[in-house]
Amino acid sequence: MTTDQPSAADYGLTLPSEAEVIADLMKLVGADLAIFAWREASDPDGNGASRGNPEELLLRIAEQLAARPDVAGVFGRSLAVRVNTDIALSPARSSA
Repeated sequence: MTTDQPSAADYGLTLPSEAEVIADLMKLVGADLAIFAWREASDPDGNGASRGNPEELLLRIAEQLAARPDVAGVFGRSLAVRVNTDIALSPARSSA
């Protein structure tokens, strides 16, 4: 029996890139709504600044999308699960 902690890569999971998230969202809701939803979620203050590391940014965007009443909300909840799984399985967090 081994005590090695599994990593996200062991499960075939990686943190998605911004381009991957937008492309997936476009498949669900179309290009116009996807771009609008992404911009609204990624820059809720309208100042054009994205702050935080990639995990924090994607999680914030996922939470914003999840609050929507349409299919983008379902996508946001799914993205939140994916990002939180990546965070939970990351070596830096599991060794702390």
